[in-house]
Amino acid sequence: MKLIQVKVDGQNVEAQKGRTILEVAKQVGIEIPTLCHKKELTPFGGCRLCVVEVEGRNQLVGSCHTPVEDGMVIQTRSAKVMASRKMTMELLFAGHTGPCVTDRRAVECELHNLASAIESGPPRFRVKSPRVYRLEDVSPYVWRDMSKCILCGRCVRACREIAGQEVYSTAYRGFRSKVVVDFDEPLNKEVCKDCGICVDYCPTTALKWLGGQKGRINGEMKAKPAPALKARESLLGMLEAEQRKRGGVSRGAMVEMASKLGMPLNEVYGVATFYAFISVVPGGRNVIRICKSLPCLMKDGRMIIDAVRKELGIGPGESTGDGKFSFELTNCIGACDQAPAMLVNDDVHGNLSPERISGILKAYH
Repeated sequence: MKLIQVKVDGQNVEAQKGRTILEVAKQVGIEIPTLCHKKELTPFGGCRLCVVEVEGRNQLVGSCHTPVEDGMVIQTRSAKVMASRKMTMELLFAGHTGPCVTDRRAVECELHNLASAIESGPPRFRVKSPRVYRLEDVSPYVWRDMSKCILCGRCVRACREIAGQEVYSTAYRGFRSKVVVDFDEPLNKEVCKDCGICVDYCPTTALKWLGGQKGRINGEMKAKPAPALKARESLLGMLEAEQRKRGGVSRGAMVEMASKLGMPLNEVYGVATFYAFISVVPGGRNVIRICKSLPCLMKDGRMIIDAVRKELGIGPGESTGDGKFSFELTNCIGACDQAPAMLVNDDVHGNLSPERISGILKAYH
């Protein structure tokens, strides 16, 4: 393996080409905090706690997945790096609900321990609608308290890559993102018996093992390869076609797609719920989508929302009684130059005013 020269926190280091910044730093005794990373798992780069500063680059880079290059000069504890880590920790705590202060198992929480290590204070951010979920206590093996989940993805990857199962996937998007089972149902899988690998890899106390002695140390576990890129690309096309044909994607359709593509059901559901133009609930024959992004809102987008509500008598997330229309708010529809704008099915209507809404919708009756 070719050796290259890098500098880490002022130390000249001879490193193997292809190794990550995190690995090289550890080689010389420099610890970089990580949360979503585990050496046994595929690098994810999601938590951003392991960021470092590289000379000549404008942005901080994730050390867990960035390979070293010859002549690279790296700072792991610069003022910029430390400020970023503290901000990331505050954001994680802002969305991390649950009675952690009174939880006896809080000492096991990596999030708390990392916050202490990097001297992060209480979060300055307030969440208007915290993520609060009911305790999933159906399974006789693993309980889930998703209010304590920080979406690091370690349980998803450990289940797939170490246990060789596909119990978990990530669904929805933005602040609504969630690690789900099947159609976002409580965890109750027989394959969890004698396993518990997800519990071992959870950095918070979101997962609790109830199954007694873990029998998975018998060497029978093996990784399951991720679905091929071609299958993922085919899935999106199938979802779009079903959406156009039916006005939504039913559970039965998703089950059929999962079987055809050899993908876990939860992953099909995750993709379907990620895209704003895919609906997993029955909708009207004509779907109205109004952009809720900043450009549209700054150009009186709320007046357009009110005009549709007045014209049809329904609000966002609702359908008319005759099944002709569904009304949704969505993220950017790619018509910022025509703001405020809306989509009716695949038709873009831009430069809207409240007076135009009635005439536009009558064309779809």
